[in-house]
Amino acid sequence: MREILIADDHPLFRDALKRALAQAVPEALLFEADGVPALQTLVEAHADAELLLLDLHMPGANGFSTLAYLRGQYPGLPVVVVSAQEDPAVIRRAIAHGASGYIPKDDHASQLQSAIDAVCRFGEYRSQRAGTA
Repeated sequence: MREILIADDHPLFRDALKRALAQAVPEALLFEADGVPALQTLVEAHADAELLLLDLHMPGANGFSTLAYLRGQYPGLPVVVVSAQEDPAVIRRAIAHGASGYIPKDDHASQLQSAIDAVCRFGEYRSQRAGTA
C-alpha cells in the first residue's frame, strides 16, 4: 500500500491536499502532521512512505531546517515542497536543500498527480509555474 505524508499547519489546505490526493492516488494511505514535532513523529512511524508533501512555514520550522533535517535523517523519502512562495530564489534553495520537487500552493489540483508521478518515476518534479529556478 502506498503511503503519502502531508505536513502543513493549515487545516483547510491539508484537507484540500487530502481530497486531491484521494482522487489522484485512490489506493494511497494518507497521514498528516500540523507542525514539525508531529511531522517528526509521523516520519518515524512511516519511514518507508513513498512521498512527503511539506509546507516550509509551519510551527517548529525555521527556514529550510526541517527540509535539511529530513534529507539527513531520511534520505530515501522524497520530499516535495508545497509553498505559497513562488520566488525563484526560494525554489532554488529548496531544491539545493534536497527537495525532490516544488509545487506552488495556487497550482491546480491536477498538477498534484503530475508531481506524484514524476517524483515516483523520475525522482524529481517542478511545476512549470514555478519558473526557471
